[in-house]
This record gives sequence, C-alpha cells and structure tokens, in this order.
Amino acid sequence: KHYTAQNTNIFVYSMPALDSQMYILKNDQNPKEALIIDPLISDEAISVLETVTHALVLLTHSHYDHISGINWLREIVSITLLCSECCGNKIQDPHKNLAAFSNILIMDKTEEEKALCMDFFELDYSCQPDKTFESEISFPFGSYQVEITHTPGHSDCSQCIRLTTSQQGMTPKIVFTGDSLVNGHKIITRLPQGSKKDYIAVTKPYLEALSEDTLIMPGHGDWGQKKELVKPSDH
Repeated sequence: KHYTAQNTNIFVYSMPALDSQMYILKNDQNPKEALIIDPLISDEAISVLETVTHALVLLTHSHYDHISGINWLREIVSITLLCSECCGNKIQDPHKNLAAFSNILIMDKTEEEKALCMDFFELDYSCQPDKTFESEISFPFGSYQVEITHTPGHSDCSQCIRLTTSQQGMTPKIVFTGDSLVNGHKIITRLPQGSKKDYIAVTKPYLEALSEDTLIMPGHGDWGQKKELVKPSDH
C-alpha cells in the first residue's frame, strides 16, 4: 500500500514472494525529481517513473533483493545511484551481493513461490554505483534533509536513511530501515558479513533512540509509526 499524508506521498512496490520493498518519493519542490529507495523491477511503478526526469537512488544495503531493479531503472529514467563505498563494492559482484545465492532466500517458500522467483532472479546480477561516500552523508532533498547512517548487523554495509523536515503539512520524521528493522520479524544477522554483536552495539541503540512517532519504512512488510510496529516477542 502507498503512503499518503497531506503533502507527503510515498509510492510503495513489493517483490513477489519475498515482499522486498521499493519506495519512491517525489521532490515536493520539483515533482520531476524523485528519491528511490531499494529499487526492484515493477511494471506497476512505470506510470510513476515516466513522470520523472531524474531520480536519486539510495540503498539500505547491498543484498540482491534490495538492488535488483537498478539496471532496469536505468532503462526507464535517468538515475544517480548514491551509496557507501562498502555497498558500492559489493553490488558489483553477484557473490558479494548474494545474487548467486538467491535460492537461499526462498528456501522456506512454497513450490509455486519458488518457481515464480526463479523466473525473474538473475543469479549473475551486478550493477554499478555512480557516486559513493565513506560511511555517512547528509544532504537536502526538497523540503527534507536526508541523513544516511551506517547501521551494521544485518550486513556490514547496512544503512538507515532518515528524512526530517519542519515544513508544515509534511510527515516530519521518516526512516527507511531496510532489513535493520522489519515489522514483526527478528533481524537476521547470520548471513555473510552480518554481525549480531555490531547490531546490538550500534544499530539497536540507533533504532531505540528514534521517537515513537517516527514513520518506519522497512525493507519488507508493512510500514507504520514506530509505536505501531509489532515486535517479534509480541507474536
């Protein structure tokens, strides 16, 4: 479901079976520009993308299901892919971005879901960054200030993308958490370059410090205010 609240509109698209999320936020000061988080291939998104002349693409981390639409996007709209140096290095290698091991992502899916995924998985997938930064960065986008913070644990290049604004009529605090915070699910730290220790030391305190009214846009599943999210222990 898309997010609409007064002057903030975020288009949300999901990958079949895995439910990985792509988010598109148009620049409120220039609707021909957009911010895209974690691109995936979606025919439903084309009608929105065709109204955009340029998009800034950001990644929450380098795993295949969160980068799979980058090359597809380049065929539709002019984009600039901005990511950390760590992330930019991994997305260029199908073994480092885990595309080569995509079958692991669907081990617990039904046979029908597995067949569906294998139809569009690219096991040799790689893509290129356009600009990189060392570990953290901050910049304006329309009325929002964007802050990208290194939040390791799920992977060593995981990042949370925080948008804040004081502009009246717009959602004041939004955080795209990727797989560092997923509604109703425990965080996976057992994948290559994952670290439970780093998650507890760095990322958990960052997430706990977010105010309860922060809008959380996770890498999978439903979005909602932090106070509304279901913790795994609540199941």
